[in-house]
Amino acid sequence: MSEKETWQKMNKEERLRHQLELQSRQIERVFSTHQVAARVAGGQVQTQSIRFDLQSHLESGIHRLRGLKRDLLSVLGVADISLAKDEQGQWRLDIVRPHEPPVALLDLLPLLPELPESTAVLGMDEEGAPLLLPFADPDISHALLVGTEGAGKTSLLRTIAISLAMTNRQSKLQLLVIDPDRPGKSNRQLAPLMFLPHLLSEVIAEPEDALHTLQVLVEEMYHRLKNDTVRPTIVTLIDNVEALFLTAKSDMQTVLSELLQRGAEAGIHLVLASSQPTAEWLSNVMRTNLPLRLVGQVRDEAESLAATAVVGAEANLLLGEGDFLAVADDSQLHFQAAFIGNYDLHLTLETIHRNRPQALLAQPLALGGGDEAAEDFHWQRDDETAAEMENEPKRTELDETQLTLFDDDRQEN
Repeated sequence: MSEKETWQKMNKEERLRHQLELQSRQIERVFSTHQVAARVAGGQVQTQSIRFDLQSHLESGIHRLRGLKRDLLSVLGVADISLAKDEQGQWRLDIVRPHEPPVALLDLLPLLPELPESTAVLGMDEEGAPLLLPFADPDISHALLVGTEGAGKTSLLRTIAISLAMTNRQSKLQLLVIDPDRPGKSNRQLAPLMFLPHLLSEVIAEPEDALHTLQVLVEEMYHRLKNDTVRPTIVTLIDNVEALFLTAKSDMQTVLSELLQRGAEAGIHLVLASSQPTAEWLSNVMRTNLPLRLVGQVRDEAESLAATAVVGAEANLLLGEGDFLAVADDSQLHFQAAFIGNYDLHLTLETIHRNRPQALLAQPLALGGGDEAAEDFHWQRDDETAAEMENEPKRTELDETQLTLFDDDRQEN
Protein backbone atom coordinates (compact mmCIF):
# COMPACT_ATOMS: atom_id res chain seq x y z
CA MET A 1 0.00 0.00 0.00
CA SER A 2 1.39 3.41 -0.98
CA GLU A 3 1.77 6.31 1.44
CA LYS A 4 -1.17 8.09 -0.20
CA GLU A 5 -3.42 5.04 0.05
CA THR A 6 -2.53 4.69 3.74
CA TRP A 7 -3.69 8.22 4.53
CA GLN A 8 -6.76 7.94 2.29
CA LYS A 9 -7.99 5.12 4.55
CA MET A 10 -7.94 7.54 7.49
CA ASN A 11 -11.28 9.07 6.52
CA LYS A 12 -13.49 11.13 8.80
CA GLU A 13 -15.52 8.15 9.94
CA GLU A 14 -12.47 6.19 11.05
CA ARG A 15 -10.97 9.25 12.72
CA LEU A 16 -14.22 9.96 14.61
CA ARG A 17 -14.40 6.34 15.76
CA HIS A 18 -10.83 6.58 17.04
CA GLN A 19 -11.65 9.84 18.83
CA LEU A 20 -14.68 8.33 20.57
CA GLU A 21 -12.69 5.32 21.74
CA LEU A 22 -10.00 7.53 23.24
CA GLN A 23 -12.50 9.90 24.82
CA SER A 24 -14.28 6.94 26.43
CA ARG A 25 -10.98 5.80 27.96
CA GLN A 26 -10.18 9.31 29.11
CA ILE A 27 -13.57 9.66 30.82
CA GLU A 28 -13.23 6.29 32.52
CA ARG A 29 -9.74 7.19 33.77
CA VAL A 30 -11.16 10.31 35.42
CA PHE A 31 -13.89 8.20 37.03
CA SER A 32 -11.28 5.73 38.29
CA THR A 33 -9.06 8.48 39.69
CA HIS A 34 -12.01 9.84 41.69
CA GLN A 35 -13.13 6.33 42.69
CA VAL A 36 -16.46 6.65 40.91
CA ALA A 37 -17.90 3.29 39.84
CA ALA A 38 -19.07 4.24 36.36
CA ARG A 39 -18.11 3.44 32.80
CA VAL A 40 -19.05 4.52 29.29
CA ALA A 41 -21.69 2.18 27.90
CA GLY A 42 -22.15 3.81 24.49
CA GLY A 43 -22.87 7.11 22.87
CA GLN A 44 -24.21 9.14 20.00
CA VAL A 45 -22.57 11.76 17.80
CA GLN A 46 -24.77 14.80 17.26
CA THR A 47 -24.28 17.98 15.25
CA GLN A 48 -23.09 20.15 18.12
CA SER A 49 -22.19 17.58 20.75
CA ILE A 50 -21.19 14.01 21.56
CA ARG A 51 -23.33 12.11 24.05
CA PHE A 52 -21.79 9.36 26.18
CA ASP A 53 -24.17 7.00 28.00
CA LEU A 54 -22.88 6.17 31.49
CA GLN A 55 -23.48 2.92 33.29
CA SER A 56 -23.25 2.76 37.07
CA HIS A 57 -24.48 0.44 39.79
CA LEU A 58 -23.75 2.93 42.55
CA GLU A 59 -26.34 5.70 42.52
CA SER A 60 -24.66 7.43 45.44
CA GLY A 61 -21.35 7.39 43.61
CA ILE A 62 -22.71 8.74 40.34
CA HIS A 63 -23.71 11.99 42.03
CA ARG A 64 -20.04 12.65 42.64
CA LEU A 65 -19.66 13.15 38.91
CA ARG A 66 -20.98 16.66 39.39
CA GLY A 67 -17.69 17.55 41.09
CA LEU A 68 -15.56 16.12 38.28
CA LYS A 69 -16.34 18.72 35.65
CA ARG A 70 -13.01 20.50 35.92
CA ASP A 71 -11.01 17.30 35.51
CA LEU A 72 -13.13 16.15 32.60
CA LEU A 73 -12.79 19.51 30.86
CA SER A 74 -9.03 19.41 31.34
CA VAL A 75 -8.57 15.84 30.12
CA LEU A 76 -10.94 16.11 27.16
CA GLY A 77 -9.81 19.59 26.14
CA VAL A 78 -13.35 20.79 25.35
CA ALA A 79 -15.13 24.06 26.05
CA ASP A 80 -18.05 22.65 28.04
CA ILE A 81 -19.71 19.46 29.26
CA SER A 82 -23.01 18.68 30.93
CA LEU A 83 -24.13 15.77 33.11
CA ALA A 84 -27.80 14.81 33.37
CA LYS A 85 -30.27 11.95 33.65
CA ASP A 86 -32.53 11.01 30.78
CA GLU A 87 -36.19 9.96 31.03
CA GLN A 88 -35.22 6.37 31.81
CA GLY A 89 -33.02 7.48 34.71
CA GLN A 90 -29.76 6.78 32.87
CA TRP A 91 -26.90 9.23 33.31
CA ARG A 92 -25.36 10.77 30.22
CA LEU A 93 -22.39 13.04 29.61
CA ASP A 94 -22.70 15.58 26.78
CA ILE A 95 -19.51 17.10 25.34
CA VAL A 96 -19.60 20.18 23.15
CA ARG A 97 -17.91 19.37 19.84
CA PRO A 98 -15.15 21.79 18.84
CA HIS A 99 -15.56 23.61 15.57
CA GLU A 100 -14.15 21.81 12.56
CA PRO A 101 -10.91 23.47 11.37
CA PRO A 102 -11.24 25.26 8.02
CA VAL A 103 -8.49 23.03 6.58
CA ALA A 104 -7.84 19.69 8.29
CA LEU A 105 -4.47 18.17 7.39
CA LEU A 106 -5.87 14.64 7.18
CA ASP A 107 -8.58 15.83 4.79
CA LEU A 108 -6.08 17.69 2.61
CA LEU A 109 -3.33 15.08 2.29
CA PRO A 110 -5.35 12.41 0.42
CA LEU A 111 -6.23 15.01 -2.23
CA LEU A 112 -2.59 15.65 -3.07
CA PRO A 113 -0.49 13.72 -5.58
CA GLU A 114 2.58 11.90 -4.35
CA LEU A 115 4.65 14.66 -2.78
CA PRO A 116 8.28 15.23 -3.73
CA GLU A 117 10.84 14.26 -1.12
CA SER A 118 11.30 16.68 1.79
CA THR A 119 8.08 18.58 1.06
CA ALA A 120 5.81 19.79 3.85
CA VAL A 121 2.14 20.72 3.61
CA LEU A 122 1.31 24.24 4.76
CA GLY A 123 -2.38 24.64 3.94
CA MET A 124 -4.73 25.91 1.24
CA ASP A 125 -4.79 29.24 -0.58
CA GLU A 126 -7.82 31.39 -1.41
CA GLU A 127 -8.33 29.55 -4.71
CA GLY A 128 -8.53 26.18 -2.95
CA ALA A 129 -5.10 25.08 -4.13
CA PRO A 130 -2.76 23.33 -1.67
CA LEU A 131 0.30 25.26 -0.54
CA LEU A 132 3.47 23.21 -0.12
CA LEU A 133 6.90 23.87 1.38
CA PRO A 134 9.57 22.05 -0.69
CA PHE A 135 12.77 22.16 1.34
CA ALA A 136 14.67 20.67 -1.62
CA ASP A 137 13.97 23.84 -3.62
CA PRO A 138 17.21 25.90 -3.59
CA ASP A 139 15.13 29.10 -3.37
CA ILE A 140 13.55 28.01 -0.06
CA SER A 141 16.46 26.95 2.22
CA HIS A 142 14.95 28.22 5.52
CA ALA A 143 11.74 29.87 6.76
CA LEU A 144 10.70 32.43 9.35
CA LEU A 145 7.30 31.89 11.01
CA VAL A 146 5.93 35.01 12.70
CA GLY A 147 2.77 35.97 14.57
CA THR A 148 1.30 36.98 17.90
CA GLU A 149 -0.07 34.51 20.42
CA GLY A 150 -3.18 33.06 18.85
CA ALA A 151 -1.89 33.38 15.28
CA GLY A 152 -1.38 29.62 14.94
CA LYS A 153 2.44 29.45 14.79
CA THR A 154 2.88 26.38 16.98
CA SER A 155 0.02 24.59 15.24
CA LEU A 156 1.65 25.24 11.87
CA LEU A 157 4.99 23.91 13.14
CA ARG A 158 3.16 20.76 14.21
CA THR A 159 1.54 20.49 10.77
CA ILE A 160 4.92 20.86 9.05
CA ALA A 161 6.49 18.15 11.21
CA ILE A 162 3.62 15.68 10.84
CA SER A 163 3.21 16.18 7.09
CA LEU A 164 6.93 15.57 6.59
CA ALA A 165 6.81 12.44 8.74
CA MET A 166 3.75 11.11 6.94
CA THR A 167 5.36 11.29 3.50
CA ASN A 168 9.10 10.70 4.14
CA ARG A 169 10.89 7.74 5.65
CA GLN A 170 13.28 8.52 8.47
CA SER A 171 16.20 7.21 6.40
CA LYS A 172 15.57 10.12 4.00
CA LEU A 173 14.43 12.87 6.37
CA GLN A 174 14.99 13.51 10.06
CA LEU A 175 13.67 16.14 12.44
CA LEU A 176 14.88 18.22 15.34
CA VAL A 177 12.30 20.05 17.47
CA ILE A 178 13.28 22.79 19.92
CA ASP A 179 10.41 24.08 22.03
CA PRO A 180 11.51 26.31 24.94
CA ASP A 181 8.87 27.21 27.50
CA ARG A 182 7.46 30.69 27.49
CA PRO A 183 8.02 32.76 30.66
CA GLY A 184 5.51 31.57 33.23
CA LYS A 185 3.82 29.24 30.78
CA SER A 186 4.64 25.68 29.79
CA ASN A 187 3.85 24.88 26.16
CA ARG A 188 3.21 21.25 25.24
CA GLN A 189 1.67 21.39 21.78
CA LEU A 190 4.87 20.01 20.24
CA ALA A 191 5.52 17.42 22.97
CA PRO A 192 3.68 14.58 21.13
CA LEU A 193 6.19 14.90 18.30
CA MET A 194 8.60 13.00 20.54
CA PHE A 195 6.85 9.82 19.34
CA LEU A 196 7.86 10.38 15.72
CA PRO A 197 10.55 7.92 14.62
CA HIS A 198 12.07 10.76 12.57
CA LEU A 199 13.17 12.72 15.65
CA LEU A 200 16.91 12.90 16.30
CA SER A 201 16.32 13.60 19.99
CA GLU A 202 13.55 14.19 22.46
CA VAL A 203 11.78 17.52 22.04
CA ILE A 204 14.30 19.99 23.50
CA ALA A 205 13.01 22.54 26.02
CA GLU A 206 16.15 23.84 27.78
CA PRO A 207 18.06 26.68 26.04
CA GLU A 208 21.40 25.21 27.13
CA ASP A 209 20.54 21.86 25.53
CA ALA A 210 19.29 23.67 22.44
CA LEU A 211 22.57 25.55 22.07
CA HIS A 212 24.61 22.37 22.41
CA THR A 213 22.41 20.55 19.88
CA LEU A 214 22.72 23.37 17.35
CA GLN A 215 26.50 23.40 17.84
CA VAL A 216 26.54 19.67 17.07
CA LEU A 217 24.42 20.41 14.01
CA VAL A 218 27.01 22.95 12.85
CA GLU A 219 29.70 20.26 13.15
CA GLU A 220 27.51 17.94 11.10
CA MET A 221 27.06 20.69 8.51
CA TYR A 222 30.81 21.11 8.05
CA HIS A 223 31.27 17.33 7.93
CA ARG A 224 28.74 17.17 5.10
CA LEU A 225 30.24 20.11 3.23
CA LYS A 226 33.68 18.52 3.45
CA ASN A 227 32.37 15.18 2.20
CA ASP A 228 29.95 16.63 -0.35
CA THR A 229 26.83 14.94 1.05
CA VAL A 230 23.35 16.23 1.84
CA ARG A 231 21.59 13.08 3.10
CA PRO A 232 19.49 12.59 5.06
CA THR A 233 17.70 15.92 5.04
CA ILE A 234 17.49 17.42 8.53
CA VAL A 235 14.66 19.88 9.23
CA THR A 236 14.99 21.77 12.52
CA LEU A 237 11.84 23.41 13.91
CA ILE A 238 12.37 26.03 16.63
CA ASP A 239 9.38 27.53 18.39
CA ASN A 240 9.62 30.68 20.51
CA VAL A 241 13.16 31.23 19.21
CA GLU A 242 13.57 34.50 21.12
CA ALA A 243 13.63 32.51 24.37
CA LEU A 244 16.92 30.95 23.27
CA PHE A 245 18.59 34.37 23.35
CA LEU A 246 17.88 34.93 27.04
CA THR A 247 21.08 32.99 27.82
CA ALA A 248 24.31 32.78 25.80
CA LYS A 249 22.99 35.35 23.31
CA SER A 250 26.27 35.72 21.42
CA ASP A 251 26.82 31.98 21.05
CA MET A 252 23.24 31.45 19.90
CA GLN A 253 23.52 34.25 17.36
CA THR A 254 26.73 32.73 15.99
CA VAL A 255 25.43 29.18 15.67
CA LEU A 256 22.13 30.17 14.05
CA SER A 257 23.90 32.49 11.61
CA GLU A 258 26.23 29.69 10.53
CA LEU A 259 23.37 27.27 9.98
CA LEU A 260 21.28 29.83 8.11
CA GLN A 261 24.16 30.80 5.83
CA ARG A 262 25.40 27.34 4.82
CA GLY A 263 23.05 24.74 6.27
CA ALA A 264 20.89 24.36 3.16
CA GLU A 265 24.01 23.44 1.13
CA ALA A 266 24.36 20.44 3.44
CA GLY A 267 20.70 19.44 3.48
CA ILE A 268 20.01 21.13 6.84
CA HIS A 269 17.00 23.46 6.99
CA LEU A 270 15.60 25.66 9.77
CA VAL A 271 12.11 26.95 10.49
CA LEU A 272 12.24 29.66 13.16
CA ALA A 273 9.01 30.73 14.88
CA SER A 274 8.83 34.02 16.74
CA SER A 275 6.30 36.49 18.10
CA GLN A 276 8.83 39.33 17.86
CA PRO A 277 9.51 40.30 14.22
CA THR A 278 11.16 43.56 15.29
CA ALA A 279 13.50 41.89 17.82
CA GLU A 280 17.21 42.74 17.88
CA TRP A 281 18.26 39.11 17.41
CA LEU A 282 16.70 39.09 13.95
CA SER A 283 19.77 40.74 12.42
CA ASN A 284 20.39 41.49 8.76
CA VAL A 285 22.43 38.30 8.43
CA MET A 286 19.51 36.22 9.64
CA ARG A 287 16.92 38.15 7.60
CA THR A 288 18.80 37.71 4.32
CA ASN A 289 18.98 33.96 4.89
CA LEU A 290 15.27 33.49 5.63
CA PRO A 291 13.83 33.84 2.11
CA LEU A 292 10.40 32.47 3.03
CA ARG A 293 8.23 34.28 5.59
CA LEU A 294 5.09 32.63 6.95
CA VAL A 295 3.34 35.52 8.66
CA GLY A 296 0.28 35.28 10.85
CA GLN A 297 -1.55 38.01 12.69
CA VAL A 298 0.79 40.68 14.10
CA ARG A 299 0.15 43.66 16.38
CA ASP A 300 0.52 46.65 14.07
CA GLU A 301 1.78 47.98 10.73
CA ALA A 302 5.37 48.23 11.98
CA GLU A 303 5.43 44.53 12.85
CA SER A 304 3.77 43.70 9.53
CA LEU A 305 6.54 45.50 7.64
CA ALA A 306 9.26 43.91 9.78
CA ALA A 307 7.81 40.43 9.30
CA THR A 308 7.03 40.59 5.59
CA ALA A 309 9.40 43.29 4.27
CA VAL A 310 6.45 44.29 2.05
CA VAL A 311 4.84 47.73 2.37
CA GLY A 312 1.07 47.42 2.74
CA ALA A 313 1.06 43.66 3.46
CA GLU A 314 -1.41 44.35 6.29
CA ALA A 315 -0.53 41.25 8.32
CA ASN A 316 -1.97 43.12 11.30
CA LEU A 317 -5.43 42.63 9.73
CA LEU A 318 -5.18 38.84 9.56
CA LEU A 319 -7.73 36.95 11.65
CA GLY A 320 -5.44 34.67 13.67
CA GLU A 321 -6.03 30.95 14.20
CA GLY A 322 -4.14 29.85 11.10
CA ASP A 323 -4.81 32.85 8.82
CA PHE A 324 -1.40 33.42 7.18
CA LEU A 325 0.55 35.13 4.44
CA ALA A 326 3.37 33.33 2.64
CA VAL A 327 5.91 35.92 1.50
CA ALA A 328 8.88 35.29 -0.78
CA ASP A 329 10.77 38.22 -2.30
CA ASP A 330 8.06 40.80 -3.01
CA SER A 331 5.27 38.31 -3.70
CA GLN A 332 2.73 37.23 -1.14
CA LEU A 333 0.02 34.59 -0.98
CA HIS A 334 -2.85 34.43 1.50
CA PHE A 335 -3.54 30.93 2.89
CA GLN A 336 -5.27 29.03 5.69
CA ALA A 337 -2.86 26.78 7.55
CA ALA A 338 -3.71 23.10 7.67
CA PHE A 339 -4.49 21.91 11.19
CA ILE A 340 -4.17 18.57 12.93
CA GLY A 341 -6.08 18.20 16.20
CA ASN A 342 -5.05 15.99 19.08
CA TYR A 343 -7.14 12.94 18.23
CA ASP A 344 -6.16 13.05 14.55
CA LEU A 345 -2.55 13.43 15.68
CA HIS A 346 -2.82 10.44 17.98
CA LEU A 347 -4.23 8.29 15.17
CA THR A 348 -1.53 9.52 12.79
CA LEU A 349 1.25 8.66 15.22
CA GLU A 350 -0.23 5.19 15.76
CA THR A 351 -0.40 4.66 12.00
CA ILE A 352 3.18 5.83 11.47
CA HIS A 353 4.44 3.40 14.12
CA ARG A 354 2.37 0.57 12.69
CA ASN A 355 3.52 1.06 9.10
CA ARG A 356 7.12 2.22 9.46
CA PRO A 357 10.17 0.04 9.86
CA GLN A 358 12.22 0.47 13.03
CA ALA A 359 14.06 3.77 13.05
CA LEU A 360 17.73 3.73 12.10
CA LEU A 361 19.63 5.63 14.75
CA ALA A 362 23.29 6.50 14.87
CA GLN A 363 25.39 6.51 18.00
CA PRO A 364 24.00 8.95 20.58
CA LEU A 365 25.72 12.18 21.55
CA ALA A 366 24.97 13.39 25.08
CA LEU A 367 23.58 16.91 25.23
CA GLY A 368 25.50 19.15 27.55
CA GLY A 369 28.31 16.64 27.96
CA GLY A 370 29.20 14.54 30.98
CA ASP A 371 27.21 11.85 32.77
CA GLU A 372 24.43 14.21 33.80
CA ALA A 373 23.13 14.88 30.29
CA ALA A 374 19.36 14.52 30.21
CA GLU A 375 18.88 13.91 26.49
CA ASP A 376 20.41 11.94 23.62
CA PHE A 377 20.94 13.33 20.14
CA HIS A 378 21.16 11.03 17.13
CA TRP A 379 21.71 11.34 13.45
CA GLN A 380 22.39 8.96 10.61
CA ARG A 381 25.13 9.62 8.06
CA ASP A 382 25.35 8.01 4.66
CA ASP A 383 28.61 6.29 5.57
CA GLU A 384 27.02 4.46 8.52
CA THR A 385 25.47 1.05 7.92
CA ALA A 386 22.38 -0.45 9.49
CA ALA A 387 24.58 -3.20 10.95
CA GLU A 388 26.38 -0.64 13.09
CA MET A 389 23.06 0.46 14.56
CA GLU A 390 21.40 -2.86 15.34
CA ASN A 391 22.00 -2.51 19.08
CA GLU A 392 20.54 0.97 19.39
CA PRO A 393 17.51 1.39 21.70
CA LYS A 394 14.06 1.67 20.17
CA ARG A 395 12.22 4.98 20.11
CA THR A 396 9.56 5.30 22.82
CA GLU A 397 6.33 3.69 21.64
CA LEU A 398 3.07 5.62 21.70
CA ASP A 399 0.38 4.46 24.09
CA GLU A 400 -3.13 5.82 24.38
CA THR A 401 -2.62 6.65 28.04
CA GLN A 402 0.00 9.19 26.97
CA LEU A 403 -2.64 11.32 25.30
CA THR A 404 -2.35 13.56 28.36
CA LEU A 405 0.73 15.02 26.66
CA PHE A 406 -1.55 16.59 24.09
CA ASP A 407 -2.95 20.07 24.54
CA ASP A 408 -6.46 21.02 23.41
CA ASP A 409 -7.40 21.32 19.75
CA ARG A 410 -7.37 25.10 19.47
CA GLN A 411 -4.87 26.92 17.23
CA GLU A 412 -3.65 29.08 20.07
CA ASN A 413 0.05 29.65 19.54
